[in-house]
Amino acid sequence: MLSKRTMLGVLSLVVVLTLLGVGCKPPTPAPTPTPAPPEVTEVTIVAWTIGPDEPSYYRRDNLIDAAEKLNKKLEEEGSPYRVKVEATFETGAWGDYKSKFMMAAEAKEAPDIILSGHEDVAPWSDAGFIIALDDYIAEYKDVYDDIIPALWPACKYKGKTWAIPQDTEARPMYHSKTLLKKLGWSDDEIAALPEKVKKGEFTLYDMLEVAKEAQDKGVVEPGYGYWTRPRKGGDFYAVYFAFGGQMQDPETGKLVLVKDAFLKHLKFHYDTVFTYKTTPEGFIGTEWKDWHTTVSAADKVLFWNGGTWHWAEWTIKYLDGNEQHLWDNVGFTLFPAGEPGLPPVELSHPLVYMVTADSKYPELAFRVITEATCPELNTRHSVESGHLAILKSQLEYPEYKKAKFLSEAGYMVEYAVYQPNHAKFGPYDTILWTALSAVMAGEVKPEEALDIVVEDLKKELGDEVIIK
Repeated sequence: MLSKRTMLGVLSLVVVLTLLGVGCKPPTPAPTPTPAPPEVTEVTIVAWTIGPDEPSYYRRDNLIDAAEKLNKKLEEEGSPYRVKVEATFETGAWGDYKSKFMMAAEAKEAPDIILSGHEDVAPWSDAGFIIALDDYIAEYKDVYDDIIPALWPACKYKGKTWAIPQDTEARPMYHSKTLLKKLGWSDDEIAALPEKVKKGEFTLYDMLEVAKEAQDKGVVEPGYGYWTRPRKGGDFYAVYFAFGGQMQDPETGKLVLVKDAFLKHLKFHYDTVFTYKTTPEGFIGTEWKDWHTTVSAADKVLFWNGGTWHWAEWTIKYLDGNEQHLWDNVGFTLFPAGEPGLPPVELSHPLVYMVTADSKYPELAFRVITEATCPELNTRHSVESGHLAILKSQLEYPEYKKAKFLSEAGYMVEYAVYQPNHAKFGPYDTILWTALSAVMAGEVKPEEALDIVVEDLKKELGDEVIIK
């Protein structure tokens, strides 16, 4: 039997061992702290856009709305960035808009995104104002494989892609159905005109003959048989192409002047002013507002050439939303061939988005453009402004298919020709326009103007131009 002293010792030992056991238990681990969410930085992407036609405001708004789509993706990706787009939309002159951008780019203060005509790809890439986009495009093939393939050449220069198509259009020859009826044309004859133009059976000079007949019979006033655009612009080159003209050699990339075609281009414009008197003397310089008001009424001018986007502009700005007035009174065809045996043409002028070299966040700027390049946003722009689809998927998009004018004019893209992407197109264009405007003003005859053009092109461009 254990003594009292022994029992106390055993109990003490048990207590000590128990306490030691408790003290040797591993500590309860502290809860793992929830990591703080990454700090989000809002990046402002600045974009400059232009119409100048007012219904084309979605060139700006699509970029703004694209930012919301992009931000959702950036959040899903766990990106520390979010974007806000600050975009402008101008309705002034192209020349002022481009000059402002070039001054900003030279001062290293350009916006992140610039919208302009595809012809600026060459000079602005050579000047270092914009960046090549091929690597970015390769990352989003599912988006960019949807671009209508015929539009990509307008975005390329020296083997690289510098721009993304924003829209494209055609430049039809419009006619007043009302005035043709007064001239004695039947509804069937008027309805058959687009097909006759398509087959080359109704040429530019056929048009002038009809216009002169309308003037001679008092259906329209003298000088109201045919109206060109009222100011400088690429539309005039449709006549040069219609007579078989060429602007760029596909193999060398050099600029081209086909003398025979350019002389016919000059003679046509001389003839409409001074021989047929179907275009008024002193017409160049007419205010755009007066031009739009007159042609959209469809009761004064018999033929005029304009853009598909004008249809929307006339409806919204000049006809108080009454598109039915146009359907009742206005028809449109391809731009007629210059002479029998040549095809009709369509001078198209894709506008494009470019990312500038000054952008601190070029990938984010590009991704904004990518999110804007979708059937929903592009279609609302097309429907509102009268521009044609750039995406294959748009052609089957319900809202696009419901737009009657876009559907009926869509075939014209198949006949599209473009101004060249060439760094020297600016001086080339100036020389050709100076000659044409002098001819239309009666200052020189077409043959003399051609000689001046050839001499000036050789002097200014040297071996960068091929004279045929």
